[in-house]
Amino acid sequence: PGRIPELMRDLASMGQLVKLPTRRERAFPRVVKERPWKYPTAPKKSQSVA
Repeated sequence: PGRIPELMRDLASMGQLVKLPTRRERAFPRVVKERPWKYPTAPKKSQSVA
């Protein structure tokens, strides 16, 4: 069959070396911060119906 099985074994062993460890949990999970405004805004007033 040639060298293909040997090369496949080498490729599989190299894959084990490159594999990253599992990700650990964060101590402080990510949160979406509130968007800062450039200038203060007054609350919207309801428009009267004419």
